[in-house]
Amino acid sequence: MASFAGKAAIAVAAILTGAPANAELPPQYVFWQDFAAITGQSAIPATLGVVDSITRAPNGRYIVRGGACFVEVTITREPAKAADGRPMPGPSHVSKVDISEKRCDR
Repeated sequence: MASFAGKAAIAVAAILTGAPANAELPPQYVFWQDFAAITGQSAIPATLGVVDSITRAPNGRYIVRGGACFVEVTITREPAKAADGRPMPGPSHVSKVDISEKRCDR
């Protein structure tokens, strides 16, 4: 029968060699980063004029409205990486912002 120390060593080894670590920020901070990425896009007010609202939708999508028209913005995030490109624990970052064509309700 294995000792407690032996079982603990096996458990620690399993944890350390298991799935890569993930350390994402709390959701409110991720949404603020997304919001900053959206408001930093000069193409949105150039397309819509005055922006009336930004609404969060599922799966990294946001609806940006200006008057009777809107664009859909999709945020793509990448996990943290070390200098050599390997994944590492840490918060993800915005890697891409896609803006749809302008659509109007009327």
